[in-house]
Amino acid sequence: MPCEWLKMPDGGVVHIRTSGQRKKLCKFCNEKSSSMKSCDFPVGNGRTCDAEMCSKCARTLGRQETDYGAGMKRINDTIDVCPIHREAVVVDGKIKED
Repeated sequence: MPCEWLKMPDGGVVHIRTSGQRKKLCKFCNEKSSSMKSCDFPVGNGRTCDAEMCSKCARTLGRQETDYGAGMKRINDTIDVCPIHREAVVVDGKIKED
């Protein structure tokens, strides 16, 4: 991810920008990309699929705040799924589990 916005415990917001990331291969189309996404589909026990994919292969279902613990949250985080989990549905900012 090229940059992130984090909400701090005191309510302040921090912008983190990274550069010089290595290009990785998309698991689905094998194209190289420096802005990979991970599949957010829940697979059980609090874990997600995490398949790495390029923006072309990802399907963005919405946005969420991701809790990092210690009061820190990533804001405006996208909810992305891979081609295998493309039919997922988001309800109240979370992927609906069957």
